[in-house]
Amino acid sequence: MSSGQVPLWVPIVVGLLGLFGALGAQLVGGWREDRRWRREVEREDRRWEREREARRYEARAQAYTDLVSAVESFDWVLYQARKSPSAEVMAELRVVSTQARNSLGGVNVHAPEAIRSLLRESLIRRSDLAKQLLEGENGPAQDLLWKEGQREYQALRSRMREDLGLD
Repeated sequence: MSSGQVPLWVPIVVGLLGLFGALGAQLVGGWREDRRWRREVEREDRRWEREREARRYEARAQAYTDLVSAVESFDWVLYQARKSPSAEVMAELRVVSTQARNSLGGVNVHAPEAIRSLLRESLIRRSDLAKQLLEGENGPAQDLLWKEGQREYQALRSRMREDLGLD
């Protein structure tokens, strides 16, 4: 071989290095793009989860608000029916009793079991009291139902506020 000639293996090695370099760059670029894509998908999933949680919170808060409004109305009329029962108050008692019953759906869908359990106990007392008042019964047994219902309702309200992060 003369001094001006390049051995045959040198261009082959240089060509192979160029080929492997191009392929390596493509592999590294693809790997980096895949990593970026996965991070983006994870970020998007977290964003959607936050939005879902916000919607759940709003639905739960609305259900609790509707329920508290209905129970407060129910209590107001129950109180009036206990103190001075009249035909007008008894008719209103039937209406608010139905409204309270109709407000249970949202809470039963969105609330945790502990709250649903407290809700059942609290409203069963009110329902029993309303039924007895509508039948003309009004004495110590009804006073006991009223007090138990109020105690359970306070516990229920406290748990709902805690569930919403208000307390």
